[in-house]
Amino acid sequence: MRFLAIALLLLCGNPTFSQNNRQQLYYSKPAQTWTEALPVGNGFMGAMIFGDPVRERIQLNENTLYSGDPATNYKVPSIREHYNEVMELMNAGRYSEAQGLITKQWLGRALECYQPMSDLLLDFDYNGAIKDFRRYLDIGNAVAGVEYAAGKTRYKRQVFASNPDRVLVFRMSAQGPGKINGSIRLTTPHIPVMQLSTEGNEYLLNGRAPGFVLRRSLAQVEAAGDQRKYPELFNMDGSRKPFAKTVLYADEADGLGMYFQNRIRFTHTGGEVVIKEGRIVVKGVQDLVLYITAATSFKDFQTSPALFPQLAAERTRAQMTKLRKLSYNALLGRHIADYRKLFDRVHFTLNTKTGQALLPTDQRIMNYAKGGDEDLVTLFFQYGRYLMIAGSRNGGQPLNLQGIWNDKVIPPWASAYTTNINLEMNYWPAEVTNLSECHEPLFNAVKELAVNGKEAALRIYGNQGWMGNHNMSIWRKGDPIDICACSFWPMEAGWLTSHLWEHYLFTGDKTFLKTEIYPLLRGAVQFYKDWLILNKDGYLVTPVGHSPENAFVYGNGQNSTLSPGPTMDMAIIRESFSRFLEAQKALGVDDDLKTEIEAKLEKLLPYQLGSLGQLQEWQWDFKEQDVHHRHLSHLYPFHPGNQITPNSSPVLTGAVKRVLERRGDQATGWSMGWKVNLWARLYDGNRALSILSKLIHLVKEDDPAFGGSGCYANLFDACPPFQIDGNFGATAGITEMLLQSHDSYLHLLPALPDKWAQGAIKGIKARGDFEVDINWAGHRLTSARIIAKKGGILPIKSPVALRIKGGRLLKDAAKNPMMEPIRTTGFLDHSRQKGGTFAPSAGYTYYLSTKAGEQLTLTALRK
Repeated sequence: MRFLAIALLLLCGNPTFSQNNRQQLYYSKPAQTWTEALPVGNGFMGAMIFGDPVRERIQLNENTLYSGDPATNYKVPSIREHYNEVMELMNAGRYSEAQGLITKQWLGRALECYQPMSDLLLDFDYNGAIKDFRRYLDIGNAVAGVEYAAGKTRYKRQVFASNPDRVLVFRMSAQGPGKINGSIRLTTPHIPVMQLSTEGNEYLLNGRAPGFVLRRSLAQVEAAGDQRKYPELFNMDGSRKPFAKTVLYADEADGLGMYFQNRIRFTHTGGEVVIKEGRIVVKGVQDLVLYITAATSFKDFQTSPALFPQLAAERTRAQMTKLRKLSYNALLGRHIADYRKLFDRVHFTLNTKTGQALLPTDQRIMNYAKGGDEDLVTLFFQYGRYLMIAGSRNGGQPLNLQGIWNDKVIPPWASAYTTNINLEMNYWPAEVTNLSECHEPLFNAVKELAVNGKEAALRIYGNQGWMGNHNMSIWRKGDPIDICACSFWPMEAGWLTSHLWEHYLFTGDKTFLKTEIYPLLRGAVQFYKDWLILNKDGYLVTPVGHSPENAFVYGNGQNSTLSPGPTMDMAIIRESFSRFLEAQKALGVDDDLKTEIEAKLEKLLPYQLGSLGQLQEWQWDFKEQDVHHRHLSHLYPFHPGNQITPNSSPVLTGAVKRVLERRGDQATGWSMGWKVNLWARLYDGNRALSILSKLIHLVKEDDPAFGGSGCYANLFDACPPFQIDGNFGATAGITEMLLQSHDSYLHLLPALPDKWAQGAIKGIKARGDFEVDINWAGHRLTSARIIAKKGGILPIKSPVALRIKGGRLLKDAAKNPMMEPIRTTGFLDHSRQKGGTFAPSAGYTYYLSTKAGEQLTLTALRK
């Protein structure tokens, strides 16, 4: 009955919906560009809805559809042949020469690309002009819609993507004398392999992804001397093959390419719906429902999808058979119940809603900088959570650079998994905003990468353990990719494993620590310990390192990106070693590796202060080639890590602040998302909000006057172009402004901006498996509620004195190890100008003993 009630509410519509629902994007015109369209997804299938009454386009994706094949990859040979030569150049300070040799000898080939699947095109005829138009995305229920009138008839459309039933559902209804008349067809960007057909009363599109896609130009490959890496395109002598081009299908690619299928079933009330001449023809219909399924022949990261030409059809047929048992109302009810089980865990309000909240979303974005609409921040925050639920679900693939939404055969940066920040940033909100389940696809991908990464570690480096470089695709290759020296970065194992560690910190799940984290962490540590070398001062450093993706200047104006022991390398290794030892202690493991790691941890190169008081980015105090560079890689130990915190490392925290001051606030969208988090951890909510405001700035891709970073009309992050990581970075950063738990205590309102005078957030998470509600008014904490899911010692830091009901107040207690920061082993100050010391924020600290399931009520004491 609950499903039916929800369904009927949506079907009946609500004339004041756009005015009263905080959790809605809405617009007064159809989308003209892809970045104005509205996204829906079920973790497997994604769709972008344009909302045109006359010629609708719904662009479709399926999250396993990639070009290429696991067997077609140039494997990087052992670095040992050129290792000594590279090290001699590094030791002589001839970094760019060493980099040239590495680029020529140690890199692989370009990644295969995430592919668009198809487009659903709907052409309709009307009696009368279109008026009273509104399109919306209700992120509270994960339903998109369009409403408009033609003559005396009111038309409504609704689209949702159901995770429980793996289907995209489109419904259109006509209320009045007019009817639905028009045609519907599927097409695909993969025209050379497209086939339209029918099966009973179902309409099918069959196709194949390209067997090969190259996002580089042929000229770029030739300039790099990389022809040997692409036998699909070049002869043994380096000359081009006659058919050489950047996209190859089927026989052009030796029969490779993933199969895919879309299948559509329809139901209708009144009129006639038939399939003829390659399309669905609709005449005189009052109500029309399309059920759209999608599948590919992908089996796993090690198996060629080209071997299973019938698999996609078998899957869509099985999906549609299950759907026949469910009505539209049942599907909608099941979808909303599944979605809201996740989404409704967190509620967020800010200030008093003003008249600006009644405007279309694109106008709200344009006006945001003028002030008076902090309610837009709550929409931006919840939109990040919506995208997480829509794009990353159990059993699916992790979110790539574009989430699961991409319309290009050769997308920006291959729409891949860039692992030197972007993939990880996608999942920063997962634990803190109470969406732990959405983290699962990333965990599976890390385990798969470790399989290939173990083979690559032995083949390329001769090392134990596993590794990966700065990019991967669905085929989980551990080798570095091509052309750019930044591709050589064998550090990602530790960073990716840290996501599993964070899940453990937030849940306290020791079984997960034992079975999932420990084997991966052990493998990462084994690789790192073998990769390290001693520098001239007796410290352990990486022999060749990169501070993604910045370059330094040295000597007589030369520049390079590669040198031994950059700060980010050392930070990831220090974190991995420390957590490995902590995991062994928690699990009662004691072996020879423990002794070796304990000794090497003490010898790691410490953090250093540069001559300007900044946290040094490289082993030596090089000058940055670009002081305003988008990457902040050497701040990893401050965020997302917790090796440097205001509480444990005030001097180094001051050095972190100096870096941020020099970098500036304006950057690419994802970089500004990172900076929101960093300034929040510096307790500067006003600076964090100032940067967030730059991110909530309208960018129009078809208007050069609106260039730069910010967000598009549909709230997608504009790097530019579109990258979804900025959305997730911002959502995580907003949470960091309101709650932190990385620095020894659960910290309430650590970075509340002046503009957020009053508000409430409910259901966010702290490490130790504590669920937290916070309320404030007049810029002052008024109350909070904490549910101790697991129980244990809970340190609380509050900006005001508290009356606490529940728990047992302790006068002194050991801090909760689930929140304890990694202690640094000191630092070296080579600066001529001392770095500033950052004073931890003032407040009141309480230590409580809590029981599993206990609820604590905190009330501010009046002065």
